[in-house]
Amino acid sequence: MKALIPGVLLFSALLQQKPASDSPPAYSQTYVIFLKGERSGTESVAMRTDRNGDIISASEHEIFVTDGLETKRMAFLTESVLAKGNLSPIRYSYKYTSGESRDFCEVVVKGGQIHRVLSRGGRTSEASMPLGDGVLLFDFNVYHHYEFLARKYDFKKGGRQTFRGYVPVVGGEISLALTRLEDSDLEAGKESIAIRSFKIEFVGVSTGTFSIDKAGRLVRVVLRDRDLEVVRKDLIPEPAPPPPGQ
Repeated sequence: MKALIPGVLLFSALLQQKPASDSPPAYSQTYVIFLKGERSGTESVAMRTDRNGDIISASEHEIFVTDGLETKRMAFLTESVLAKGNLSPIRYSYKYTSGESRDFCEVVVKGGQIHRVLSRGGRTSEASMPLGDGVLLFDFNVYHHYEFLARKYDFKKGGRQTFRGYVPVVGGEISLALTRLEDSDLEAGKESIAIRSFKIEFVGVSTGTFSIDKAGRLVRVVLRDRDLEVVRKDLIPEPAPPPPGQ
């Protein structure tokens, strides 16, 4: 454990070197998370660009998970910094704010290497690997990352396209594949939203679908094998008020 301490300190120092920018968020959104059809949590994200044009996204997550006997609250914060143009990862942090463990994951790219520090239950581990061409940051539990994946899809080429995703908690890569599905219109109250949908494959593991709007912003994620659905909050109808007297 003592050998890991210098690495942790190095990561903390690097992460504190944030790009200088006071610009307000260029985009913000909240998503509602459903597990087994039940409303179970939220993800709120704000995105902006720094003076270099790099994309910074900061998100807050809260989810309640139950086994039928006990309900547990999980909350965490993330920040992603992606390079202008190719969306290559520069920095990433993931920190639990619920419970007593204060687990975290920190990723920094330096000298062509991806360095990751992971702390779980008081135990810290490190992993490093070369940053390959076209590698994208992809955290399974951070749903706005699907939006960045969609930005890499070549609509002119079409068809099934594969990508290399770096998964921070794993400290390694996973093969991702996108196949464009039919475009459609989503009726949201008095508004009709044109959406583009994709089949996503976590190659050799599982599949799902997700959709974006014409501006490339995430609308919905569906992962059937996890009984999970994520939907943009403003597209969910407000519940009807209770009858008078109740």
